[in-house]
Amino acid sequence: MTRPPIELFPAEWEIMHTIWQAGDPVTVRDVVDRAYPNGEKAYTTVQTLMNILVKKGVLSRSKEGRQIVYTSTMAQHDALHSSLQGAARRMFQGSWGTMASFLVGRANLSPEEIARLRRILDEKEEDAS
Repeated sequence: MTRPPIELFPAEWEIMHTIWQAGDPVTVRDVVDRAYPNGEKAYTTVQTLMNILVKKGVLSRSKEGRQIVYTSTMAQHDALHSSLQGAARRMFQGSWGTMASFLVGRANLSPEEIARLRRILDEKEEDAS
């Protein structure tokens, strides 16, 4: 049985980006100080969100001395893939191609980005043959 995609809410993404940038392990205080240096979110709010991320399986929690530390259990690219998989399922009937076409068709891409997309598609085409 395949695991359903893990989808993160915007505040959870903020926290995970901070953790991925900081490296493991981190405390709630580390995340608060890095992500919200001007007090944009309360310590208890960040703690609650991090505990939700533990329940989702994206973070693990352990005790080191007197501190509770959190460690990422999911690489950033895996979290992105999982969230995009959920978006493709919900909004594009599971079609990655339809989702990609929609995104590319609506984006204002630079010539460099267009060239990169062409290279990726050429590689995919070669792999399929």
